[in-house]
Amino acid sequence: MSLVALLKHSEPLCTPCKPFLHNFCRTLSSSPSTRLQEAVGLIENSETETQNESNELKRKLWESEKEVRVLREAQSRTSKEDVPSKTTPFPTSLLTIFAGKNVVTGEMKRNEKENEEVEVSKEWSPEMEAFVSHLYKEGYFRKANFLKTDELNFRCFGNGYSKSFIKFAAVEFGKDHQEIAKWLSGSDLKKVALFGCPSLLKKNIFSAKRLRLYFGIKEDTVCSKCNLRNSCKFVNQSVWKGDINTLNLAAVMRVIILYGIEEVHPNLSVPHQVKASVNRLLKELKNLTQTTPSRI
Repeated sequence: MSLVALLKHSEPLCTPCKPFLHNFCRTLSSSPSTRLQEAVGLIENSETETQNESNELKRKLWESEKEVRVLREAQSRTSKEDVPSKTTPFPTSLLTIFAGKNVVTGEMKRNEKENEEVEVSKEWSPEMEAFVSHLYKEGYFRKANFLKTDELNFRCFGNGYSKSFIKFAAVEFGKDHQEIAKWLSGSDLKKVALFGCPSLLKKNIFSAKRLRLYFGIKEDTVCSKCNLRNSCKFVNQSVWKGDINTLNLAAVMRVIILYGIEEVHPNLSVPHQVKASVNRLLKELKNLTQTTPSRI
């Protein structure tokens, strides 16, 4: 017999016990197994257990969020510490402290000097500038990457590369206009030939020797009074290659362009008469080729 049936057939209870017995029997009859265990305390109520689990989950989530906030704050502080300071570093020596102003001034002067090197170091004659402008109009600077605009700017000819380009353009000009060589002033060409070689570069020396050979000037006549004879490897040597009876305009241009752009050897002092002859030759070259087709 079940516990419920046994309680039903038992003797009548006292009045205070009836409500308790009534609730107890209803609990047992509604859920024979689970309710009985919950009533006697063998297991906890399922709703209470679910609520407890939910509370536990919320607590763990709250703790996780707290840890994330702490980690983010720590990472933010570390990132700020890693950013380089914009303040001036502490001087490493007394020289830096007391000479700091002079150091900055020295750097500014070096920068100014570098900027000045871009400009033309020496003033050219009007005839030289006019001839360079003529070369530009004739298309001999079409491959010059140092000219940043479509207009000729003489400030661009202050470095070695740009001046080398002028020398190259002048030689090309001589090759293209060999026919006008016979119209150049012989007296001015001879003055240039008698002065000597403009530099110790082999091509320039041989071009000057060819010019002297054309006019029948002996090498020892020029080399004996040349300031470069102690450093020259071709003293008193003659050039026999090529046509000696024809004035080679490319060789002429290789010589006179160095005088025009002031690129002669530093040990040479060019007389005023030679400079005047060079300027007259440059003017003649420009005038004799103004009617010829350009290379553009």
